[in-house]
Amino acid sequence: MSLTHLGPDEIARRMYRGRQAHCAARSPNDFSAAHVEQFKEIGFVAIEDVFTPADVEAAKASLSRLVAQGNPDVVSFEDAANDRELSPDEREGYVRKIWHFVGHDAHLAAMSSHPVLVSIVERLLGSPVKLIQDMALLKPAHVGREKPWHQDNAYFVYQPLELVIGTWIALDPATVENGCMHVIPGSHRDGPRPHFHDRDCQLSDDDVAVERDVVVPLPPGGAMFFSSLLHHGTPPNRSPQRRRALQFHYASVNCTTMSGAAHQALFEHDGRYAGCATYATGGKLLPIAERKI
Repeated sequence: MSLTHLGPDEIARRMYRGRQAHCAARSPNDFSAAHVEQFKEIGFVAIEDVFTPADVEAAKASLSRLVAQGNPDVVSFEDAANDRELSPDEREGYVRKIWHFVGHDAHLAAMSSHPVLVSIVERLLGSPVKLIQDMALLKPAHVGREKPWHQDNAYFVYQPLELVIGTWIALDPATVENGCMHVIPGSHRDGPRPHFHDRDCQLSDDDVAVERDVVVPLPPGGAMFFSSLLHHGTPPNRSPQRRRALQFHYASVNCTTMSGAAHQALFEHDGRYAGCATYATGGKLLPIAERKI
């Protein structure tokens, strides 16, 4: 059942309970075999100080430059920016995503291949990896909207699914108030689940075990490493503090690209496509209204 009719604030109250907070490891130096086992068991690991304060400040400056350049193929805006004439100074306060920046900025490209970050990813997957996605997720103060619960493998066509990993790097303090990550520990073990076009491409609201929701606050430079089958999402940002993050996805070099038909077989509902990779399947995303409840 969809809760969209209730509005964003009531959805946030019901869908992002987060009564328990995950405690991140203090440093990459503390990363151990126990964290590899934790990743297998609950689907994620969080570590502080993966990047230095200088790295973080340079990344924020790079994102600001990309926003100022205004390339529509790279920068997308919050709905609150619709029908507004934004000055260059106002523009950054309404940006939702910055895509494909590795090809546009040397510092951000270097962060995607940072040896500390990549070494942790490779230990978690047990093999060398390749970068398959780069994205900045900006949740502006007051207007940053929800990213509903989903699995990232619903967007990707790499197999095996368990050899695809996401990394989420905080550039500002990521807090409960400004929209830090929420996760359902262990949900990656449930396999691929149908996704529907409702508030976004998302898991059905009644397919998320919100009573098990755990929040993952992070300081700037901290990173979360998570299975691309993990159920995760972020609520709206109603606070006066913006929340900027980088997201890189990696696949093992042992992964192969699956066909659109194979992806549709994994993410289907009532014989129709229920995933997010329409670029690969050619299929129309199944609207929530057409789901049989």
